[in-house]
Amino acid sequence: MKTIRHSVQRYRSRSWEHVRAASASVPADFARHLRDVARPLQIAYQRLMAAYDGHPAAIECRMKDRESWAFVLEDASGAKSWRIQQFDHDGFIGHLCFDALNEAIEDMLRMGYCVTDRGALDRVASTARWAMGIRRAAIMQKHQEGLVTYRQMVEELSALTCSARRIARPDA
Repeated sequence: MKTIRHSVQRYRSRSWEHVRAASASVPADFARHLRDVARPLQIAYQRLMAAYDGHPAAIECRMKDRESWAFVLEDASGAKSWRIQQFDHDGFIGHLCFDALNEAIEDMLRMGYCVTDRGALDRVASTARWAMGIRRAAIMQKHQEGLVTYRQMVEELSALTCSARRIARPDA
């Protein structure tokens, strides 16, 4: 009986490649230390890249110890080719742009977004908490664009909070 052997594609992070290159020119103990430090990121990178044939775009990943997520997608702003988009229960919280998908994936993992959680954005974005966070962000955006004063922004945020409390407790 013949055994069929499937080869697994090897994906190496930039960090791992740097450590491998440096290992030849530093003392053995220090090279071992560098590999020990870089190994967890390399393992996470290999797992994610291999699971999606080297293209894990739009796959949500969560932090282990915090309910915060991120995913990599093509950057629509045109600043760079790829973007890490971060979000939590209250809405989008930030993004970073990169020239290459593999750079974005590696940085997302380095930030701690290592637990694959497909469908997280759809789940989180369908909640009332997310909707409230998006409303707050829109009010703050108006201030950042100079459309309202700081005082007006604070008043709108306060009114939104009061209205949310009334909705949450209609008998109060």
